[in-house]
Amino acid sequence: MPLVSVRQNWIVLLVFVALVLGIGMVVGLVAAPGTYVRELKMPDLVLPDAVSGILGLVLSVAFAIAGWRTWVIDSNSTEMRLWLATLILSWWFSPAFFIMRMPALALCIVAALFVLMVWFEFRTWRRDRPSFWLMSPSVVYIAYVAAMTAAIVAMN
Repeated sequence: MPLVSVRQNWIVLLVFVALVLGIGMVVGLVAAPGTYVRELKMPDLVLPDAVSGILGLVLSVAFAIAGWRTWVIDSNSTEMRLWLATLILSWWFSPAFFIMRMPALALCIVAALFVLMVWFEFRTWRRDRPSFWLMSPSVVYIAYVAAMTAAIVAMN
Protein backbone atom coordinates (compact mmCIF):
# COMPACT_ATOMS: atom_id res chain seq x y z
CA MET A 1 0.00 0.00 0.00
CA PRO A 2 1.39 3.42 -0.90
CA LEU A 3 1.99 5.95 1.85
CA VAL A 4 0.13 9.21 1.43
CA SER A 5 1.36 12.11 3.54
CA VAL A 6 -1.04 14.79 4.73
CA ARG A 7 1.96 16.93 5.70
CA GLN A 8 3.30 17.03 2.17
CA ASN A 9 -0.06 17.22 0.40
CA TRP A 10 -2.40 19.15 2.72
CA ILE A 11 -3.02 21.98 0.24
CA VAL A 12 -4.12 19.46 -2.39
CA LEU A 13 -6.37 17.82 0.23
CA LEU A 14 -8.00 21.19 0.99
CA VAL A 15 -8.55 21.76 -2.74
CA PHE A 16 -10.26 18.38 -3.10
CA VAL A 17 -12.51 18.96 -0.08
CA ALA A 18 -13.33 22.52 -1.19
CA LEU A 19 -14.07 21.36 -4.75
CA VAL A 20 -16.37 18.53 -3.70
CA LEU A 21 -18.20 20.51 -1.00
CA GLY A 22 -18.27 23.82 -2.90
CA ILE A 23 -19.65 22.54 -6.18
CA GLY A 24 -21.97 20.18 -4.31
CA MET A 25 -23.40 23.13 -2.38
CA VAL A 26 -23.88 25.16 -5.56
CA VAL A 27 -25.66 22.25 -7.26
CA GLY A 28 -27.77 21.77 -4.13
CA LEU A 29 -28.79 25.42 -4.07
CA VAL A 30 -29.52 25.61 -7.79
CA ALA A 31 -31.40 22.31 -7.86
CA ALA A 32 -33.18 22.50 -4.50
CA PRO A 33 -36.19 20.14 -4.30
CA GLY A 34 -38.82 22.88 -3.99
CA THR A 35 -42.53 22.17 -4.32
CA TYR A 36 -42.10 19.42 -6.92
CA VAL A 37 -41.12 16.86 -4.28
CA ARG A 38 -44.29 17.50 -2.28
CA GLU A 39 -46.34 16.60 -5.36
CA LEU A 40 -44.74 13.14 -5.62
CA LYS A 41 -45.72 9.94 -3.87
CA MET A 42 -42.71 9.00 -1.75
CA PRO A 43 -41.57 5.66 -0.32
CA ASP A 44 -41.72 5.32 3.45
CA LEU A 45 -37.97 4.83 3.77
CA VAL A 46 -36.92 8.26 2.46
CA LEU A 47 -34.54 9.89 4.95
CA PRO A 48 -35.54 13.14 6.66
CA ASP A 49 -33.81 16.25 5.27
CA ALA A 50 -31.78 16.79 8.46
CA VAL A 51 -30.37 13.26 8.34
CA SER A 52 -29.64 13.28 4.62
CA GLY A 53 -27.91 16.68 4.89
CA ILE A 54 -25.50 15.58 7.61
CA LEU A 55 -24.96 12.22 5.93
CA GLY A 56 -24.27 13.93 2.61
CA LEU A 57 -21.67 16.19 4.23
CA VAL A 58 -19.81 13.31 5.89
CA LEU A 59 -19.92 11.17 2.74
CA SER A 60 -18.74 14.10 0.60
CA VAL A 61 -15.69 14.67 2.80
CA ALA A 62 -14.84 10.94 2.71
CA PHE A 63 -15.32 10.96 -1.08
CA ALA A 64 -13.02 14.00 -1.39
CA ILE A 65 -10.33 12.32 0.73
CA ALA A 66 -10.53 9.18 -1.43
CA GLY A 67 -10.08 11.37 -4.52
CA TRP A 68 -7.17 13.19 -2.94
CA ARG A 69 -5.44 9.91 -2.04
CA THR A 70 -6.00 8.63 -5.56
CA TRP A 71 -4.58 11.86 -7.04
CA VAL A 72 -1.47 11.79 -4.84
CA ILE A 73 -0.79 8.12 -5.63
CA ASP A 74 -1.23 8.48 -9.42
CA SER A 75 -3.14 11.37 -10.95
CA ASN A 76 -3.20 9.66 -14.37
CA SER A 77 -4.61 6.35 -13.14
CA THR A 78 -7.82 4.62 -14.15
CA GLU A 79 -8.90 5.03 -10.53
CA MET A 80 -8.55 8.81 -10.80
CA ARG A 81 -10.57 8.86 -14.01
CA LEU A 82 -13.29 6.79 -12.33
CA TRP A 83 -13.32 9.14 -9.34
CA LEU A 84 -13.58 12.21 -11.60
CA ALA A 85 -16.34 10.61 -13.69
CA THR A 86 -18.23 9.82 -10.48
CA LEU A 87 -17.81 13.40 -9.25
CA ILE A 88 -19.00 14.96 -12.51
CA LEU A 89 -21.91 12.56 -12.96
CA SER A 90 -23.03 13.11 -9.35
CA TRP A 91 -23.64 16.79 -10.14
CA TRP A 92 -26.37 15.79 -12.61
CA PHE A 93 -28.67 13.81 -10.31
CA SER A 94 -30.35 16.76 -8.58
CA PRO A 95 -30.82 18.87 -11.73
CA ALA A 96 -32.32 15.86 -13.55
CA PHE A 97 -34.69 15.09 -10.69
CA PHE A 98 -35.61 18.53 -9.36
CA ILE A 99 -35.10 21.02 -12.22
CA MET A 100 -35.94 18.86 -15.23
CA ARG A 101 -38.47 16.89 -13.14
CA MET A 102 -37.37 13.64 -14.71
CA PRO A 103 -37.02 11.00 -11.97
CA ALA A 104 -36.45 8.28 -14.60
CA LEU A 105 -33.41 10.17 -15.93
CA ALA A 106 -32.21 10.66 -12.35
CA LEU A 107 -32.55 6.90 -11.87
CA CYS A 108 -30.34 6.27 -14.92
CA ILE A 109 -27.78 8.72 -13.54
CA VAL A 110 -27.73 7.13 -10.08
CA ALA A 111 -27.45 3.65 -11.62
CA ALA A 112 -24.44 4.80 -13.66
CA LEU A 113 -22.97 6.35 -10.51
CA PHE A 114 -23.32 3.04 -8.72
CA VAL A 115 -21.51 1.21 -11.53
CA LEU A 116 -18.66 3.76 -11.57
CA MET A 117 -18.30 3.62 -7.79
CA VAL A 118 -18.23 -0.18 -7.68
CA TRP A 119 -15.65 -0.14 -10.47
CA PHE A 120 -13.58 2.33 -8.41
CA GLU A 121 -13.92 -0.02 -5.42
CA PHE A 122 -12.67 -3.01 -7.42
CA ARG A 123 -9.71 -1.01 -8.68
CA THR A 124 -8.72 0.41 -5.27
CA TRP A 125 -9.11 -2.80 -3.24
CA ARG A 126 -5.55 -3.89 -4.07
CA ARG A 127 -4.02 -0.53 -4.85
CA ASP A 128 -5.15 1.71 -1.98
CA ARG A 129 -7.27 0.07 0.70
CA PRO A 130 -7.96 3.36 2.59
CA SER A 131 -9.56 4.83 -0.55
CA PHE A 132 -11.66 1.69 -0.86
CA TRP A 133 -12.93 2.09 2.71
CA LEU A 134 -13.47 5.84 2.31
CA MET A 135 -15.65 5.23 -0.76
CA SER A 136 -17.55 2.21 0.60
CA PRO A 137 -20.18 4.15 2.63
CA SER A 138 -20.93 6.26 -0.45
CA VAL A 139 -21.49 3.11 -2.51
CA VAL A 140 -24.00 1.88 0.06
CA TYR A 141 -25.71 5.28 0.12
CA ILE A 142 -25.89 5.46 -3.68
CA ALA A 143 -27.47 1.99 -3.73
CA TYR A 144 -30.06 3.32 -1.26
CA VAL A 145 -30.64 6.45 -3.38
CA ALA A 146 -31.08 4.25 -6.46
CA ALA A 147 -33.65 2.11 -4.64
CA MET A 148 -35.57 5.17 -3.41
CA THR A 149 -35.45 6.77 -6.87
CA ALA A 150 -36.68 3.55 -8.48
CA ALA A 151 -39.54 3.45 -5.96
CA ILE A 152 -40.44 7.08 -6.74
CA VAL A 153 -40.43 6.33 -10.47
CA ALA A 154 -42.65 3.28 -9.91
CA MET A 155 -45.05 5.10 -7.56
CA ASN A 156 -45.49 8.11 -9.82
